[in-house]
Amino acid sequence: MSDQKRAAEGPLTIADAADALRDGSLTAEGLLDAGLARIHALDGDLRACLTLMETTAREEARAADALLGDRGKARRASPLLGITIGVKDLYQTRGALTTANSRVLDGFIPDEDAAAVERLRAAGSVMVAKTNTHEFAYGTFTPPTRNPWDLERVPGGSSGGSAAGVAAGYFLGALGSDTGGSIRIPSACCGVTGLKPTYGLVSRYGVIALSWSYDHAGPIARTAEDCALLLDELAGYDPRDFDSIDAPPMSYAAALAGNRSPEEAARGARIGVPGRFFFDGAEPEVEAAVRAALDVYRALGAEIREVDLPGELDENLFDSGYRAVQRSEAVTYHREMGWYPASADRYTPTTRDALALGDQVTATQYIRGQRLRQSLTRHMRALLSNLDALAMPTLPVVAPRADAVGEPVRLGASEVTAAYALLRNTFPFDLTGQPALALPCGFTSAGLPVSLQLVAGHFNEPALLRLGHAYQRMTDWHMRMPPLG
Repeated sequence: MSDQKRAAEGPLTIADAADALRDGSLTAEGLLDAGLARIHALDGDLRACLTLMETTAREEARAADALLGDRGKARRASPLLGITIGVKDLYQTRGALTTANSRVLDGFIPDEDAAAVERLRAAGSVMVAKTNTHEFAYGTFTPPTRNPWDLERVPGGSSGGSAAGVAAGYFLGALGSDTGGSIRIPSACCGVTGLKPTYGLVSRYGVIALSWSYDHAGPIARTAEDCALLLDELAGYDPRDFDSIDAPPMSYAAALAGNRSPEEAARGARIGVPGRFFFDGAEPEVEAAVRAALDVYRALGAEIREVDLPGELDENLFDSGYRAVQRSEAVTYHREMGWYPASADRYTPTTRDALALGDQVTATQYIRGQRLRQSLTRHMRALLSNLDALAMPTLPVVAPRADAVGEPVRLGASEVTAAYALLRNTFPFDLTGQPALALPCGFTSAGLPVSLQLVAGHFNEPALLRLGHAYQRMTDWHMRMPPLG
């Protein structure tokens, strides 16, 4: 069997590919070829990639194969040796265009990698492509990328290119960033797994900022196990990132305890289910799929508890807490970089208008937003002190149609913008900085993915990933491939 056929049979996980690369049934160059073949065949419609890095990717794949040919060295190497990766175009890549999908940065080629890219290259990963993002990550739709499950729908955003590329089999893992949900939203829309780590756990050095208080860097992949393998390389203190936290090192993949049964991994786990807010107005098929996922945990021996949420969690939090901080920090960053308003005519009107709104935020509003953030964090920390995780829909709705993103969306009795509908269940955990995992948990009758969100206490990624892995060993939602050519 050819390498390309072996890699394209899919869906292939990072864990499976790592084994195949080491036993010689797959080569890194064959894995790369399979992904590039899908990109060339499909991306004219999907439009997940902005820049292909074929020349350097080929060099990296051949270097990985040379190392894999030495069995002794291969055994000591990272599991990510030879694994193909997509890189959100917010991350600087040495010698390759980094534009944040904006004309403001036309032609910008950095001379160094972002810290996360640097770490993955050091592990022997193969950087395949720069993936599409909403301009400067300022949105939830990632135009013009389309959803691989339905090309008439959006892939979510702003890491839409990364999630769509993983779902389509372009690469096995990808880098995303999450300021209001931009790892989890596209992961949910595209039927893959996305992890927003604890704030400060993964360095943001070399990542174009949206909001310093909320920005998180993290992985998107097919499974929780794959996210753990990626996090093993990505996590770590970096003095170049002023918000980086010097946490004790650990092996996240080892924490999954893969030799234990799902029952052993989940038995006794305390999972809190909010009685309001996160389920309010959720589409019936979304809620049904999430409740069915909770039944899986219940059958595995987990304790499912209904819990009360902190009082700060209401429909006013988005504007008074999140937006007040995010908008003012965004415009401050763009001014400091010399882009705005000097190059105002090079922004899309949507981003330019959003930046202008940042200038209208008063100091009082900004300080109140930060205080709300601190209060919510304290209360969520107290809530999680007696729980292993919270569970709720990642999104209360499925991916909207691309031609309807400007139309109101109904959440229960309320009409809201599509952007808010996608952000409603994700943005609170950017305020608190807690780790959150998006897991595929079903499909609607129209064939659109539904996602379960698990949230843990700060630095409790091991519990989060262990629970995600246990669920995925009992279900196959994450292993389904979209109906592309």
